[in-house]
Amino acid sequence: MSRKHAFRVSVASLLATAALAARAADMTWERSLNVAKEPQNWLLHHQNYEGHRFSGLDSINLRNIGGLKAAFSVGLGGIQGGGIHKTGNLEATPIVEDGMIYVPDGWGSVYAIDATSGKKAPIRWKMDPGTDKGWAGEVACCGVNNRGVALWKDKIISVTLDARVVATSKATGEVVWEHKAGDPALGETITLAPLVVKDLAIVGSAGGEYGIRGWIEAVDLNTGKRAWRAYTIPGTGESGNETWKDGKERWKHGGGSVWATGTYDSLTDTLYQGTGNAGPDYDTEYRPGDNKWAASVLAVGVADGKIKWGFQYTPNDPYDYDEISEHPLIDVKVDGVDRKLVTHAARNGFFYALDRVNGSFVGGKQYVDRLTWSKGLDAKTGKPLEYDPAKDLQTYQPGSHGTRAQRAGGTTCPSVQGGKNWEPTAYHPRLELLYIPSIEGCGVFETVEQKDFADQGGAVKPRDRFTGGAPKNTDRMYGAIKAVDPRSGEAKVALKLDFPNYSGLLATAGDLVFAGHYDGAFTAHDAKTLREVWRFDVGSPVNAPPVTYSVNGKQYVAVLVGSRMSAAVVGRAPELKDMSTASMLFVFSL
Repeated sequence: MSRKHAFRVSVASLLATAALAARAADMTWERSLNVAKEPQNWLLHHQNYEGHRFSGLDSINLRNIGGLKAAFSVGLGGIQGGGIHKTGNLEATPIVEDGMIYVPDGWGSVYAIDATSGKKAPIRWKMDPGTDKGWAGEVACCGVNNRGVALWKDKIISVTLDARVVATSKATGEVVWEHKAGDPALGETITLAPLVVKDLAIVGSAGGEYGIRGWIEAVDLNTGKRAWRAYTIPGTGESGNETWKDGKERWKHGGGSVWATGTYDSLTDTLYQGTGNAGPDYDTEYRPGDNKWAASVLAVGVADGKIKWGFQYTPNDPYDYDEISEHPLIDVKVDGVDRKLVTHAARNGFFYALDRVNGSFVGGKQYVDRLTWSKGLDAKTGKPLEYDPAKDLQTYQPGSHGTRAQRAGGTTCPSVQGGKNWEPTAYHPRLELLYIPSIEGCGVFETVEQKDFADQGGAVKPRDRFTGGAPKNTDRMYGAIKAVDPRSGEAKVALKLDFPNYSGLLATAGDLVFAGHYDGAFTAHDAKTLREVWRFDVGSPVNAPPVTYSVNGKQYVAVLVGSRMSAAVVGRAPELKDMSTASMLFVFSL
């Protein structure tokens, strides 16, 4: 595998970048805890540790949004395909510090873009980690993706699809060290943005469709070495291992991968991390039992990696309703009592509010338009009403998924894309509204008996697909933005979209909500009514969340543009057939 690092920068660019870096302060723990004091910057992946994706900037607002226009754009690389994928993909959240924008492409190359002039933005340096595209792309189940970078002291912390963590000089783009966290030879990749807490970078494995055992890992940024690793699927003697009732140690390739960035409570030093589907995805007879901790949220102590508690959304999940997406931390009054909540708009179509100290269920509600796999949630436990802890195989609503005896189930809602996939929500603290970018649609879940690795030729076969079936969509999907009460998930207002939302959302103090769309539209909405108040056509699908920042008092909105074309969407939306992907950064201002 190639390990060359390409640094093609001029002497002038190096000098200019060094001058900017000299003015920029190191990214410290104190700054991380107080990002609200720097609204001009976007310093953390979700804007704050709590996962709100809310900016206090209000220079762009409902009164003047009609004057928003393109300020500049920057062409990036990473469009090349590899492995099973024809093109690269942009899904990253830009990090912005003092007018410098740091973004990766899908292959993990990092770009330092000087946006201080507000008119044009030269690339000061590019760090190419030399990812082997064929090797890594072969086991990237769902696209060539990289969801962002992180700041730490005077360095940029990033990941690669072939499962490395890289520390790069913020000033020059030189690689300081790299750490091999996972192994694509086993089907492991990394696609999330690192979450830096103190001197640790928290990352985790993708690869739930390849028979891996999921893990969360903390890398000591002072040494570039592993500090701890927590497995999402418990092993022998660990709590939860008893929920793998096959008697054949199938937990060893039980899935539970981690491929989106978690949230963090600094008061209790706790990470809240969502986990992916069990392995195999659809053949539950291969893995009888609840299969903890797949399709769950885990509360993990950052100091030691110990799991404090877990809450499983869909035990013995037969639908591939993995729950890796963000879990916003929200403090609100519930029935007149102050509560500290961890919330989640789940892929299974329900919204959940949990007590973030002990994981107990506070409230929940269906948020998608159609949900047929369950009749609802138990008011005390938050489990699906059909869940029976005495059963090794959960059937939920009869016919909602396939079995070995009857390969295909009936039409089930939501589809495998979920009510919401990885694309992040945004929370407006003054309005106390959480905005959910939902995917609306239904599908069929088919089961094909998953044989043991040993039955497929004797030896374990990592990098082979390990799904036990397949899904397919049965109708045209559409999208929505739902503004919900974070206590219960009750929708206060909703806006139907023509296409599924794969970009995620941004909320601002200007009472605006920004969203990207699959047809190339980039839009702004009234935060109270969700009425569209502005639109710009960027010419290519938007699959990345927007951010906002300011330079010299002038506010900007930035978003990455360029997405692979999903057959699940385009196949039933012929008006999208001529769309093509790109690799661009667009920035807007008044």
